[in-house]
Amino acid sequence: MPTHPLYDAVAIGCGPSNLSLAALATELPGLRLAVLEQDPAMRWHPGLMLPDARLQVSPWKDLVSLVSPTNPHSFLNFLVSGGRVHRFLVSSREAVSRKEFEQYYAWAAERVGTVHFGQAVRSVERVAEEFRVHTDDSTWHARNLVLGTGRPPRVPVQARPFLGPDVFHAHDYLKAPRRTQGARVLVAGGGQSAAEVVHHLLTAPGALPAGLVWATGRTGLPPLDDSPFSNDWYTPGAVRHFHRAGPKHRARLLEALTYTSDGISEELLAGIYRRLYELDYLEDTAFHHAVLPGHRLDQLGRAAPGYEAVLGGPEPGGERLAAVDTVILATGYAEEPPAFLAPLLDELPRHDDGTFRVRADFRLDTDTGPGGVWVQNAARHSHGLADPNLSLSAWRSAVILNSLGGREVFRTDGFDTTFTFGPDGSTPPALNEPTPPTLAEGTFLP
Repeated sequence: MPTHPLYDAVAIGCGPSNLSLAALATELPGLRLAVLEQDPAMRWHPGLMLPDARLQVSPWKDLVSLVSPTNPHSFLNFLVSGGRVHRFLVSSREAVSRKEFEQYYAWAAERVGTVHFGQAVRSVERVAEEFRVHTDDSTWHARNLVLGTGRPPRVPVQARPFLGPDVFHAHDYLKAPRRTQGARVLVAGGGQSAAEVVHHLLTAPGALPAGLVWATGRTGLPPLDDSPFSNDWYTPGAVRHFHRAGPKHRARLLEALTYTSDGISEELLAGIYRRLYELDYLEDTAFHHAVLPGHRLDQLGRAAPGYEAVLGGPEPGGERLAAVDTVILATGYAEEPPAFLAPLLDELPRHDDGTFRVRADFRLDTDTGPGGVWVQNAARHSHGLADPNLSLSAWRSAVILNSLGGREVFRTDGFDTTFTFGPDGSTPPALNEPTPPTLAEGTFLP
């Protein structure tokens, strides 16, 4: 197989995180970087690229802008370069479509010059003082690794024997023709992806089921908490605070802040509610529906001509049976290492629950060998809900590049937040600014 020269770093996976890394790395001409992506072109969750899918964050939280606003790979430069910036501004949309951001990502991936498509990584091993990354047709050599493959879809155990055209994860919703029109459909899950699938079923031509069961283990369908003070948790200072907190405090924060990341856009909720009203009262259809809060998929079995689902309720004895033809699993994503890491797993430090031990700079907490391994989107347990979110992708990439180079190329600290997180997690004062004295006992903040 052909081999490649020794790179300073090989980044595996070209989602928004490692694409951000590649875009910022263009400001470091001496850094030899290769980004490997198994797909033949830049695609962003193609199975969920629904016509009305919208970003849940500001478009200025792009690949580079919050770290390096003059970097040429910004979303604003994409709009200007394509001649669409004025029409974009005049359109006054409250949220950017995910399709437009996928176009932006493809534009950036073509420009950075370090992304290699069609390179499915099969295994990674450490040999002497380097990592060897094996793909189907070549071997890549690297001093360091940056893992950014994302998380695999989580499929409940009880559904795995039936995976196929009629039982599938929402991640694959658009990857094949789906027979939903006139069928009995179960959607399991209560997050943004579940809501987007439900909205598509109710509104897309030729998609309307005869019956829809929407089961969510949550107490309802809570909206995304996009309020100003909640968004302050998606700042560098908040991530530093989270990383320095103890395990119990981290767990409480993850639970308390769930809907700042995993809620449903209010506009989408309103659209679904309005459409159900129209189908129930204004249109002559045989459609029926059941929205079941507090119900999870406990069992699934075949029952000709389809399946029988047992939906566990919020209390004992509250189970419901649903006869369905199609099951769509909007059940989130798992936190597990990719299969290609198997040769390295013994030397990569992990907690008892299998999650990686990650330092503040996103490097795995290991001193084995001369090279390092950094992770993107694999540190929610140690860095908070902002880790898998687009909000801080540019900042995280800058932290990793600073760590890789052993010097501060990009500013990653000293940004203001409204919250005062305390001495263990507050943002350091600006350069050359004197550190305020410690408050004496019995004094108060002004």
